[in-house]
Amino acid sequence: MANKLIRRPKKRILVVDDDQTMRMLLREILNGRRYEVLEAQNGQEALERIRREPIDLVITDRSMPSMGGLELLQVLRDENRGIPTLLISAYGDEALWAAAIGLGAEDYLLKPFSSESVMKIVKKKLQ
Repeated sequence: MANKLIRRPKKRILVVDDDQTMRMLLREILNGRRYEVLEAQNGQEALERIRREPIDLVITDRSMPSMGGLELLQVLRDENRGIPTLLISAYGDEALWAAAIGLGAEDYLLKPFSSESVMKIVKKKLQ
Protein backbone atom coordinates (compact mmCIF):
# COMPACT_ATOMS: atom_id res chain seq x y z
CA MET A 1 0.00 0.00 0.00
CA ALA A 2 1.54 3.30 -1.09
CA ASN A 3 1.81 6.09 1.41
CA LYS A 4 -0.28 9.05 0.45
CA LEU A 5 0.95 12.49 1.30
CA ILE A 6 -1.49 14.39 3.42
CA ARG A 7 -1.71 17.95 2.20
CA ARG A 8 -2.35 20.62 4.76
CA PRO A 9 -4.91 23.17 3.67
CA LYS A 10 -3.54 26.48 2.50
CA LYS A 11 -3.59 29.26 5.06
CA ARG A 12 -6.10 31.95 4.13
CA ILE A 13 -4.89 35.52 4.19
CA LEU A 14 -7.32 38.41 3.76
CA VAL A 15 -5.71 41.51 2.24
CA VAL A 16 -7.71 44.67 2.98
CA ASP A 17 -6.81 47.84 1.08
CA ASP A 18 -8.74 50.34 -1.03
CA ASP A 19 -5.75 50.55 -3.40
CA GLN A 20 -6.09 47.79 -6.00
CA THR A 21 -2.38 48.01 -6.87
CA MET A 22 -1.43 47.33 -3.24
CA ARG A 23 -3.82 44.35 -3.07
CA MET A 24 -2.32 42.97 -6.29
CA LEU A 25 1.22 43.44 -4.96
CA LEU A 26 0.46 41.59 -1.74
CA ARG A 27 -1.37 38.87 -3.67
CA GLU A 28 1.69 38.41 -5.87
CA ILE A 29 4.03 38.22 -2.87
CA LEU A 30 1.83 35.72 -1.00
CA ASN A 31 0.39 33.55 -3.79
CA GLY A 32 3.74 32.10 -4.72
CA ARG A 33 4.15 30.93 -1.13
CA ARG A 34 1.23 28.49 -0.86
CA TYR A 35 -1.18 30.92 0.73
CA GLU A 36 -4.72 31.46 -0.42
CA VAL A 37 -5.16 35.21 -0.76
CA LEU A 38 -8.58 36.81 -0.45
CA GLU A 39 -9.24 40.51 -0.93
CA ALA A 40 -11.47 43.26 0.45
CA GLN A 41 -11.58 46.94 -0.51
CA ASN A 42 -12.32 48.28 2.99
CA GLY A 43 -12.86 47.23 6.57
CA GLN A 44 -16.60 46.76 6.21
CA GLU A 45 -16.17 44.39 3.27
CA ALA A 46 -13.45 42.56 5.19
CA LEU A 47 -15.66 42.18 8.25
CA GLU A 48 -18.48 40.70 6.17
CA ARG A 49 -16.04 38.19 4.67
CA ILE A 50 -14.54 37.30 8.08
CA ARG A 51 -18.03 36.62 9.42
CA ARG A 52 -18.76 34.23 6.50
CA GLU A 53 -15.56 32.22 6.16
CA PRO A 54 -12.47 31.18 8.13
CA ILE A 55 -9.48 33.52 7.84
CA ASP A 56 -6.03 32.75 9.27
CA LEU A 57 -4.45 36.21 8.94
CA VAL A 58 -5.63 39.72 8.05
CA ILE A 59 -3.32 42.27 6.43
CA THR A 60 -5.06 45.64 6.49
CA ASP A 61 -4.27 49.18 5.46
CA ARG A 62 -4.87 51.89 8.02
CA SER A 63 -6.72 54.45 5.89
CA MET A 64 -9.72 53.34 3.81
CA PRO A 65 -13.22 54.64 3.13
CA SER A 66 -16.23 53.10 4.93
CA MET A 67 -14.11 51.47 7.66
CA GLY A 68 -10.36 51.87 8.12
CA GLY A 69 -7.89 49.42 9.57
CA LEU A 70 -8.06 50.70 13.14
CA GLU A 71 -11.85 50.48 13.15
CA LEU A 72 -11.61 46.95 11.75
CA LEU A 73 -9.19 46.02 14.53
CA GLN A 74 -11.63 47.43 17.10
CA VAL A 75 -14.54 45.34 15.78
CA LEU A 76 -12.42 42.19 15.56
CA ARG A 77 -11.34 42.72 19.16
CA ASP A 78 -14.92 43.46 20.31
CA GLU A 79 -16.13 40.28 18.59
CA ASN A 80 -13.26 38.32 20.15
CA ARG A 81 -12.22 36.91 16.76
CA GLY A 82 -8.59 36.21 17.67
CA ILE A 83 -7.39 36.51 14.07
CA PRO A 84 -3.76 37.63 13.78
CA THR A 85 -3.73 41.03 12.09
CA LEU A 86 -0.95 42.98 10.41
CA LEU A 87 -1.47 46.73 9.90
CA ILE A 88 0.20 48.51 6.98
CA SER A 89 0.53 52.26 6.66
CA ALA A 90 2.50 54.95 4.89
CA TYR A 91 2.75 56.82 8.21
CA GLY A 92 5.38 55.90 10.77
CA ASP A 93 3.66 57.61 13.69
CA GLU A 94 4.48 55.85 16.97
CA ALA A 95 1.08 56.76 18.43
CA LEU A 96 -0.59 55.02 15.48
CA TRP A 97 1.42 51.85 16.01
CA ALA A 98 0.74 51.91 19.74
CA ALA A 99 -3.00 52.28 19.05
CA ALA A 100 -2.91 49.44 16.54
CA ILE A 101 -1.09 47.11 18.91
CA GLY A 102 -3.51 48.13 21.68
CA LEU A 103 -6.42 47.12 19.44
CA GLY A 104 -4.91 43.71 18.78
CA ALA A 105 -2.65 44.14 15.75
CA GLU A 106 0.08 41.52 15.90
CA ASP A 107 2.54 43.63 13.95
CA TYR A 108 2.81 46.40 11.39
CA LEU A 109 4.60 47.29 8.19
CA LEU A 110 5.55 50.73 6.96
CA LYS A 111 5.02 51.43 3.25
CA PRO A 112 6.98 50.98 1.10
CA PHE A 113 7.96 47.50 2.26
CA SER A 114 9.90 44.62 0.75
CA SER A 115 8.47 41.21 -0.07
CA GLU A 116 11.02 39.75 2.36
CA SER A 117 9.70 41.84 5.26
CA VAL A 118 6.12 40.81 4.46
CA MET A 119 7.03 37.14 4.30
CA LYS A 120 9.07 37.26 7.50
CA ILE A 121 6.10 38.59 9.48
CA VAL A 122 3.52 36.38 7.74
CA LYS A 123 5.51 33.19 8.36
CA LYS A 124 6.01 34.15 12.00
CA LYS A 125 2.30 34.82 12.54
CA LEU A 126 1.09 31.66 10.79
CA GLN A 127 3.40 29.18 12.55
